Amino acid sequence: MSASTRFGAGCMIAACVAIVFCVLVVSGSASWAEEKKPVKLAFSLSEGTVLHYKSFNQLDQNWAGTDVSMNQTSQVEMAYGSGPDSTGAARVDLKYIEVKTSLVQGGRLQDWSPPMKLEGATIRIMIMPTGEVTKFDPGRNIPGMSSAEDLREIIDAWFIGFPDGEIAEGQSWTKEIVRGKRDEGPPEAKGEMVYTLKKIEKKGDLEVAVIEGKLKLDLNQDTPAGVLVGTGDGKLKAQVALAGGYIVELKEEIDLRGDIVYKDPLTDKETKRETAVTQIYERKLQR
Repeated sequence: MSASTRFGAGCMIAACVAIVFCVLVVSGSASWAEEKKPVKLAFSLSEGTVLHYKSFNQLDQNWAGTDVSMNQTSQVEMAYGSGPDSTGAARVDLKYIEVKTSLVQGGRLQDWSPPMKLEGATIRIMIMPTGEVTKFDPGRNIPGMSSAEDLREIIDAWFIGFPDGEIAEGQSWTKEIVRGKRDEGPPEAKGEMVYTLKKIEKKGDLEVAVIEGKLKLDLNQDTPAGVLVGTGDGKLKAQVALAGGYIVELKEEIDLRGDIVYKDPLTDKETKRETAVTQIYERKLQR
């Protein structure tokens, strides 16, 4: 075989490889484009839908050199009561069927019960498709609850704040957080959560959106020991049903750092004690 023939054969092989490569690239590009197609995330269920969850909350705190850990495990029912009203908000009833708690202080299990007793309580919530809670009503007096606003942090942990429009994998959106507004002075908590849609995947028979979040907070929060003045950083990872917008699985961890400021009512003297708090929230759908 002549050199020119070998060269010609080599060109044909190269051309075939190039064609196959182009086909693969085009095919791969089409698949990639399909995967990156924007989706609309919204909280919206069929009327009468009932979901069952196992919920776990943990609070670890170092206070005056002593480590304290509080844990709460709950069986919770989420019932979608009615479709959107004139404002676009739908009704959801959150029922705490069973609640178990424990407290460990200085390495020893304590005889303790939580200040607010949620077991048996049903909280009625009005929620927008974006996951924004517009109002809520505990329905009855929950033991240990001074006002309905005490439930705000508990309720917010059950929902993800969605963007107004469509979102594609890799894109982010921001939700402002303001809790405990006051007539004078800063709110108890103010900051933002930056969410990112990481991917869309299958979990069993469900198509889910995998969402990660990063939280930043400034705190001026009233506590039984005084006012917590400090900052908070958090991270969240959640799987949310693409059809319905409800949580399939979620874990959120928040680290709070700052000072507990106490003012003596008799002398008006202020004292500060450094504190560190880690809060963990977990939700898992049981079907």
